[in-house]
Amino acid sequence: MLVHLLRSHPEICSHSEVFTPDRITGITGSYRKKSREQADFLDRLSRERDRDPIKFLYKIVLDPQEKKVVGFKLKHNELVLPEFKALREEIANDLDFRIIHLRRENLLRRFLSHYIANRVTHTTLAVQGQPIPEVPPVRLDPRECQRDFETTLKRDAEFRELFARHRRKMAALLDFLGVSPRELTTTTKKLGNDNLRNVISNFDELRSYFAGSSFSKFFEDA
Repeated sequence: MLVHLLRSHPEICSHSEVFTPDRITGITGSYRKKSREQADFLDRLSRERDRDPIKFLYKIVLDPQEKKVVGFKLKHNELVLPEFKALREEIANDLDFRIIHLRRENLLRRFLSHYIANRVTHTTLAVQGQPIPEVPPVRLDPRECQRDFETTLKRDAEFRELFARHRRKMAALLDFLGVSPRELTTTTKKLGNDNLRNVISNFDELRSYFAGSSFSKFFEDA
């Protein structure tokens, strides 16, 4: 949702996921316009990215398109892909990048969102005017939850180490990015229910499983 919020600022060009194993879909601005005018544009752009990710980064992704600031979304599981090793090292060594590291404090809510998006609704957001998919209560495997919690913490530590020398978001977001203050808006809507008990059918089982562990705190704000 942050990508869409940033797009509402007239000084920011905010791409979604442009470095993925798949065809590019998250590019915005003039490139998005070209993709609507030329049926094969995104396929050609994807091939250009795959041939030379670093050149694609500076030539296409970081093209300011008359904006003051340009950025893109890059998930950890994409960052660590072997085909993006050179890209990862380039970003880590270029200290001009400003890193906004988004992480959810409650890893249960993070896993639940991922589970629902990938196994139930098969969508991550709804745009205004679109119906919000109904989500029936789901049953989560405690062991699968634990593996995800541990993996997420490990990835978070790796990310912090990789970008330890970079400026990261410390103050207000727009000040950090160096753009003028204004209210950010989005037409996207949040999916799901905030009440964990209503969404997780075996909530009490999970809470008992993690009782006394460092993960028990994730069940306190149900």
